[in-house]
Amino acid sequence: MRKKKNKDKNYSYILLIVENSEDIFFKEYFNSYIKERYDILVKCESSGKANKCNITNFDKIGKRVKEALAKDNCKAVFVMIDLDTKCFYRDNTNHKCLVELKNEYLPKYSKHIPSRLKDKFYLFVVCNEIESWFLTAYKKSGNTNNPNDNHKADIKNRLGCESEIQIVQKVVNDLKRGRVELDFSKNSSLQFFIDKLKSI
Repeated sequence: MRKKKNKDKNYSYILLIVENSEDIFFKEYFNSYIKERYDILVKCESSGKANKCNITNFDKIGKRVKEALAKDNCKAVFVMIDLDTKCFYRDNTNHKCLVELKNEYLPKYSKHIPSRLKDKFYLFVVCNEIESWFLTAYKKSGNTNNPNDNHKADIKNRLGCESEIQIVQKVVNDLKRGRVELDFSKNSSLQFFIDKLKSI
């Protein structure tokens, strides 16, 4: 009996490397969403294990990007960081500007990536926090891009959750059951990410 072929085996994929618990959102919802609607195969990895964030371990992440891009079936890698990341602190404050964060972090990742592969590497900064994407499903009005808003506190209150993992699991559960849906029009960061994936 002939074995059934794995349709995704030779299908070019885009790898997302995220801070930590966000990988649940991508693995349990977003990957299927983007595949069904746009025929884009996305795979996601957490930057660390046991919910430990290693997104600013530039040596480790840079080497993982290089490794992934060396594979024929990986056509691009996104490293996704919240502007308000808790994985890295300055003495006084976190970054307040996407360009500032990119200008600081990009060279630190890129030094581990050969020149021939650099056009396949994207450092994607989510405005404030990825929770701003989740809020588009629950807020009826207003753009959730404002970096001065505390999106994590807002969605914790709305969902009655205490931890990041609980938030992600609740959002995924509501999305999969059709109780809510993401609204790209409320968040230009989310819309830009979708458009970027479609352009690759």
